[in-house]
Amino acid sequence: MQMTHRHHWQDWIYGVIGVWLIVSPWALGMAGADMWGMVVLGALTMILAAIGLMQADARDWIDYAVAVVAVLVVASPWVLGFTAMAVPSWNAVLFGALLAIAALWTHLLPHEGGHA
Repeated sequence: MQMTHRHHWQDWIYGVIGVWLIVSPWALGMAGADMWGMVVLGALTMILAAIGLMQADARDWIDYAVAVVAVLVVASPWVLGFTAMAVPSWNAVLFGALLAIAALWTHLLPHEGGHA
């Protein structure tokens, strides 16, 4: 059986966004549960990115897991209650949407050897 490597550009995007989600609470003045919620989601995103970069086979579960995390990031201003803070709220919605787009990219667009 031939092994294929999964080195999608999306894995790098996941990593960068994960780092930003970890750093952004301090950059945007968040505190408490709001801050730690974003840090946890960022760390989870980075872990999934690292697995995606190191994984030897081309399973799709990583992209779907990142899509779930993306939904949580988008929902975090309402779930964690920081909608009154405009910049952190928009930050979560924007970067959650970017995560979702990157995660679903290979599954939504037809391409050679792809899924769509």
